[in-house]
Amino acid sequence: MRNLDIATLRSLQAVAEYGAVTRAAEALNMTQSALSMQMKRLEEAFGRPMLDKAGRGVVLSDFAQDLLGESRKLVALNDAILARFTGLRPERRLRVGLSSDWMFTKVAQTVRAFRHDFPKVEMVIHDGRTKDLRAQMQRGEHDVILTTEFDAPQGAVNLAKVDLVWVGAADGKAWQQRPLPIATSAHCAYYAVGVSALERAGIEWSHLMGEGSDENWHILAAADLGLTLRPRGIEQAGMEEVDHGGALPPLPPTWLNVYVADGPAGRLGSDFVGYLRQAICEVAIAA
Repeated sequence: MRNLDIATLRSLQAVAEYGAVTRAAEALNMTQSALSMQMKRLEEAFGRPMLDKAGRGVVLSDFAQDLLGESRKLVALNDAILARFTGLRPERRLRVGLSSDWMFTKVAQTVRAFRHDFPKVEMVIHDGRTKDLRAQMQRGEHDVILTTEFDAPQGAVNLAKVDLVWVGAADGKAWQQRPLPIATSAHCAYYAVGVSALERAGIEWSHLMGEGSDENWHILAAADLGLTLRPRGIEQAGMEEVDHGGALPPLPPTWLNVYVADGPAGRLGSDFVGYLRQAICEVAIAA
């Protein structure tokens, strides 16, 4: 029987988290060539490839994804044994995924407060759409995710429920146009909800041409070229909730949910959720 090297498994986890050998090596305070050599050792040990190219970065192969789940347990057990019998606590990392809708000042303040109270915890933060964050968490890429959904699915902790509203340029007139121009990505869950509400109300609508990130759609809305949909209470420069006086249909509330993964970072993730809860409740109350 051969022995697995904990260091190589730790490197595998870092590559999965950072999506690039260079950034993973920096996080582990080692050279890129040294980390690449560790990946090669794993490939030799199992006779299977560990990494696949994805654009300018890398992703784990299907085999490495399966290995990653088991390797986390072994690395966590190694760290727990050392902590118990030596009293030394390894540096910890918390991987947080935030829905783009909630990358706002309050969450930034929350992260800062948490880092102040847990200075030895490295925070790795990503933003993305809810469906992508859910899928990434299932692959073991996040310890905590904050999502916006239209219910509280099994496994979710609901932090608040906030009305979804029509948002446009400050003092804008786009909401008066017919067909009503919509400045929201067709891939966004809010898009389908808004379109359904308009069709039930018998209001003609059109979708603005555009591609890119959420910021691109926000620019279109802020330029008074169309309307977007946002949870009430989120401030965005140059935009405001449309005071349409009932000319536009009401929208359903959005649920602010959080998910915490099982594993060694679970307890730390639960601590972070407490900080999030306070910040989000403040926004929900204001809304």
